[in-house]
Amino acid sequence: MPSTPFLAALGPQELLGLLLETSLLGKIVMLVLLVLSVLSWAVMFDKARTLARIRAGHVLFWDRCDAWLDGTAKPETVAAWCEDHKDLPLANLWREAAHLGSAANVRRTSERVAYAETEALERYLIILSTTVTISPFLGLMGTVWGIMQAFWDMSAMHSANLTVVAPGIAEALVTTIAGLSAAIPAVVFYNMFVRKIDLVGNEMERLRSLLEEEVMERTGQTPARHRPARRPDTHAGERIR
Repeated sequence: MPSTPFLAALGPQELLGLLLETSLLGKIVMLVLLVLSVLSWAVMFDKARTLARIRAGHVLFWDRCDAWLDGTAKPETVAAWCEDHKDLPLANLWREAAHLGSAANVRRTSERVAYAETEALERYLIILSTTVTISPFLGLMGTVWGIMQAFWDMSAMHSANLTVVAPGIAEALVTTIAGLSAAIPAVVFYNMFVRKIDLVGNEMERLRSLLEEEVMERTGQTPARHRPARRPDTHAGERIR
């Protein structure tokens, strides 16, 4: 088949040889893209594992919160469970705000905890956003430099033979592929993580509302009433598994 020689030419040894023969700028671009890609994948694995753990823990929390709202469990039961799960945002919010005696204090404390938890979840996402932003431009810079190199070689050799222009064009294509390979996974996972962190924020907001209502009823600011369980949607289709 006509494509067989072409595919054979793209073996690991040939690709390594191509990278070694690239210009200094091409090597620098490839090195930067490699570092960004490694850091991005490290962040992606870490955030995926963390958010999956938080999601599973929050499902268990809402089971206990539903029992409390239905009157089948005491607040102390939920509080004891939260003390054993200090790595969950909802558990930390309950620990900090559930015992307060006024709705205003519950609101202020809940907002403080929510900001701290959200900031912790968003940590290192800057690496993904930076990779998404600059990787295509680094690949484009390598592309332009490779094409310029091809034209310089043509001018120096006074020839447009394929053996003259091929190294520069190959360098251009390799840097383009490297830039896209770093940017595409980063943008997919970045958008996924931002959405999941927003879901955690929504859960903390709902818990804050529940705690405020409970304090207002306990202090007589509003009449007591049956409060049905208001668990947030599980968003099963959006879990990281």
